[in-house]
Amino acid sequence: MSREPTESTATKMNKGRVALLLVLIGVFLLIAGRYSPWRAAARLPLAVKTNGVAERGTAETSEPSTDRKTFFQKGVSFTAEYPEVYGSKGADEHLLELRKFGVNAVALVPYGFASERSERIRFNLGWEKDSGVERLADVAHQAGMRVLLKPQLFVKGGYPGSLEYSSAKERREWFQQYRLFLEHYAMLATRIHADLFCVGVELEKLSNYPGEWQNLIAGVRELYPGPLVYAANFGDEVERIEFWDALDYIGIDEYYSLPDSLSTDDLQAKVEAVQKRFQKPVIFTEVGFPSMEAANRDPWDGRPRKLSLELQARCYEQIFRAFYDKPWFKGMYWWKVGTNGYGGSTDGSHTPWGKPAMDVLREWYLNGGRK
Repeated sequence: MSREPTESTATKMNKGRVALLLVLIGVFLLIAGRYSPWRAAARLPLAVKTNGVAERGTAETSEPSTDRKTFFQKGVSFTAEYPEVYGSKGADEHLLELRKFGVNAVALVPYGFASERSERIRFNLGWEKDSGVERLADVAHQAGMRVLLKPQLFVKGGYPGSLEYSSAKERREWFQQYRLFLEHYAMLATRIHADLFCVGVELEKLSNYPGEWQNLIAGVRELYPGPLVYAANFGDEVERIEFWDALDYIGIDEYYSLPDSLSTDDLQAKVEAVQKRFQKPVIFTEVGFPSMEAANRDPWDGRPRKLSLELQARCYEQIFRAFYDKPWFKGMYWWKVGTNGYGGSTDGSHTPWGKPAMDVLREWYLNGGRK
């Protein structure tokens, strides 16, 4: 009777090696799927808050933080203005000057570039390069200031609210482009330990697609663990947005007209109605007035006309009186203070720098409470 063939020891060892190799490959693929480069970005060092000042720390997990506490923001928009662009020594020095006015938060505003004739978005160019943003954020944090990273789009011949795409294909392409833009800055926000991140600014016609925005916001949450806001244009956009629930703040670029009496009754009613509906804290991601006559009627309009530094200051005072002590109101970012310190008594633009409006801001920020 013949014997059944048996496996040699060498054959058994080879089979064992193959099995082990397959197990190792499976584990590698599992890890690669869970810890993709995008998820890994969320594990970069984060800001740890101690007595309200951002300090260096390390994230323990790639999951978004569940402790996204709101804070009161005595802010200004600190924008890059030639020649002292983000990253320059002059910009650093001018930012530090803001401390004596009681400013405890700055909005850093890197621009992307878009067109009404194309879905393409270009970014990481110009005066607000990532390296400059990183440097300014570090200067601000070391000075005890919070940082709102607020990337927005510069639209040649228009403004973000003029962007509109008639076909589903064009909108899909735009949202794909915008996702890349937003994810880049969400990762930058994590890297610079930003205290707040803005997912969009005044995209009036494109904010009509809440499903797209819910997806964008969910993606940002995976990359940046801090609180989120959207900066809605005053008026219709604020009132019809359907994705406030997905964010931590209701953000308003506050350029509502005021009557010549400067009464804020109607303005307060409009803002409070939105706040009550969604039960979210409100910040003015922008608010401002040019230092010119009739600034109260069209606060957004910077076209040259007769100077009125006093009217600008009175409008500032009215906004502070109307909102500063509301328990659901968490602060504002005045538009704007430039990195080159432009302004002064002969300047009619929106900046309060070197004007009586800056004295109003200082009085409220230093002596108005709301730590």
